[in-house]
Amino acid sequence: MRAVGVRGMVATVLLCCLAAPLRAEDTARDFDPAVARRITPDEVQERLKAGEKPIMLDARASVGDVVAQGAVHVPSDRLEAWAKDVPRKSLIVAYCT
Repeated sequence: MRAVGVRGMVATVLLCCLAAPLRAEDTARDFDPAVARRITPDEVQERLKAGEKPIMLDARASVGDVVAQGAVHVPSDRLEAWAKDVPRKSLIVAYCT
C-alpha cells in the first residue's frame, strides 16, 4: 500500500466528484444535507491550509495500492461502528473511486 500526499488526495477526491454523475440518481435520492454536505477538493485544500485536520475516510470496498496520506479505510459494513468513536464535531471527508 502506498500513501499519496495532499495533491494526490485532492486528485482522488476530484476523481470521485467527476465519477459522481454516473450515479447521480442514486446519490440524489440517498443524500441527506441535514446529515452531511458535499465538499469540493478546493474546500478541502483551504481547510488543510488553515490548519484544520479533517479525517480522510477511504470508503472503498477494498483498498487498492494507492490511498490518500493519513486516510482511514473503513468498509461500509463497519462504518456505523467506526463512527461511534469519532468526535461529533469532526470534519470527515469521505472519498471513493
